[in-house]
Amino acid sequence: LAFADQAGNLAGTLFPLSLPPYLLFLYFICQDCNGLSPTAKAGFTSLLAFVFATVATSVVAVKSYGLNLANVDWLHSGAEQLLSFTNVCNVVGLKLTLDAYSAGGGATPPPSGGALSSPAFKLIGCAAAATCLATWAAAGGVLEGHTQYLGGAGNLPGGLWTVGFAEPANALSVPTWTIHVSSLLEWLVAMGLVWRLGTASGNPKWRGLTWGMIPSHSSGVCACVYHFFYNAESLQFIVLAQAALTLLGNCTLAFAAWRLAASNGYAFSLPSLGDPGGGEAAEEQEGAAAAAVARAAAADTPAAAAASAAAS
Repeated sequence: LAFADQAGNLAGTLFPLSLPPYLLFLYFICQDCNGLSPTAKAGFTSLLAFVFATVATSVVAVKSYGLNLANVDWLHSGAEQLLSFTNVCNVVGLKLTLDAYSAGGGATPPPSGGALSSPAFKLIGCAAAATCLATWAAAGGVLEGHTQYLGGAGNLPGGLWTVGFAEPANALSVPTWTIHVSSLLEWLVAMGLVWRLGTASGNPKWRGLTWGMIPSHSSGVCACVYHFFYNAESLQFIVLAQAALTLLGNCTLAFAAWRLAASNGYAFSLPSLGDPGGGEAAEEQEGAAAAAVARAAAADTPAAAAASAAAS
């Protein structure tokens, strides 16, 4: 659901508040020390396109049709499909990350590029443009308030599954339901891959990220429940629950990603105001080398000799 068509209520406040913690999540999860593949980085980052598209389409729904976004099927799916495409990229990217960890025997894969080095953004944009064009063509070039996404392809005959009950005009089409359900399933698969990364890497902090993904999934379930009952005004408390879970989920994602990055060696530091080649920097380098020697010696591995040589 959108920020704009919830203005004036508590949900309309919680949805925008969920954006800053998600940006923090992106900052921490995309650190090279985590070994995330460029496709996974692009997938998590492309969620921002879904957010901005949802805001824009909600404004169009209200201004052009006098309806909430959830009641304008083609606009609703036009934005929601970006979430599904994003989750597909997440699944593919996390599988690539898992394969890289497995191939390296649990060692963190070397940096392989940022999100822009993946073709994911272009593929998502092309797929979204193609579906929008197909919806426009199926509607004969006239998009109205209750025009169905992709022409309602796959819709069952009226009254079949409702046992004769006539659905209201704002009922979601089958293609729109497909997007919602697939998004939930894709997120579950992503959670499973993140859990397996904890095993492949030997770092349990990956599993902490899986736990942090649960509220986001619950938020999606709330949206589906709301749509199942035809977006009834009496169920605004479900929208509020969705907004609260979105905010909570983005906070838990940010916290879990910070723990993961910290466990992989990330440390925030402010720029130095002194001589970068001065004594303090040298002392820090010597201290880091000595710590590496101590860790390697304690583990009694062949890396001890290499670390000792590097320290000297």
